[in-house]
Amino acid sequence: MELGIAAIGLASVALCAMPFVVTSKSRKMKEKQMLTSLNDVASKHNCKITEHEIFGHYAIGVDAQKKFVFFISKSGEVLNQQYADLSTIKTSEIANIGKSYARKEKITERLLLNLFPKKANEPNTVFEFYNAEVNYQLSGEYQSIEKWNKVIKNLLKSN
Repeated sequence: MELGIAAIGLASVALCAMPFVVTSKSRKMKEKQMLTSLNDVASKHNCKITEHEIFGHYAIGVDAQKKFVFFISKSGEVLNQQYADLSTIKTSEIANIGKSYARKEKITERLLLNLFPKKANEPNTVFEFYNAEVNYQLSGEYQSIEKWNKVIKNLLKSN
């Protein structure tokens, strides 16, 4: 009798743990794919990622030696790859686009990292860290964009 109860208890625990194991495995596989894509884009420019971050729908990395920044974002099944040679960049700024309401609260709709080129006639490079239409809730993107803005500004200072 006790053996039967133990078997049922063990089976119940295994069934309850299964979704967590599957979710964790799936997340790790997606992160590995994002890192592979980031490394692929870097290798196309003869660079090597020295620092990176993978954050759900995007990955960002830099080659601190050659001063390049790479950004991969996934929208559905579409993988967008962007890069910037920091030797051509003057500065970077965070753009927090949103709506303000009467109670002085601001709802963020988009978080962008703008890289402004040294030449005025060239377009800005824009990395989209957050879009309310794609992701419904901010979950650390603001801290991530601040970190990467700081990293990029430090690399620009050393140019």
